[in-house]
Amino acid sequence: MRIACALVIAVGCSSSPSPAPQAPVPAPVVTADAAPPPPPDAGVPEAVLNAPAWVFRYNTPGRVETWTLRYAGDKALLVVEAASGTAKYFGSVANATSLKLALSAPTAQMNLECKPVQKAIGKKCNDAKAPKLDVLDCYHPDFKEPMTFGQAPGVEFAQVDGCTGYRLIGG
Repeated sequence: MRIACALVIAVGCSSSPSPAPQAPVPAPVVTADAAPPPPPDAGVPEAVLNAPAWVFRYNTPGRVETWTLRYAGDKALLVVEAASGTAKYFGSVANATSLKLALSAPTAQMNLECKPVQKAIGKKCNDAKAPKLDVLDCYHPDFKEPMTFGQAPGVEFAQVDGCTGYRLIGG
């Protein structure tokens, strides 16, 4: 029996060594999520965001743009939506007999001079018998004719569907 025990001990000693202790697994590093992007209108005062919308749409074959102007106090926001994307301009307003807007977007600047006027604008194109509406004729330095903004839903300059002229949006 003694020999058997010696064999068992010998076999026990000749077994493969225990694996080396592993380094402890480091705890996962928890990083704070990146700050969420600012809301699209960050920095625009609530009064401007909640101001009445004045809308102008340019509608010709191959080009449709909707310009939405909101202003309150000495600040204004102009949002231009087109097939190529949306541009937001924010800036200052000087108010005398007209609104002088100095606006900028991340990659562009724009100046408009808007004059309050009354124009006959109806559902039909160039409807001279339509009631006169309070609108803003806004002049861009690069254009001879004004962009006519009306209270939402707004005014459209169209060269489609047999119309070349102004009408109410949705008319």
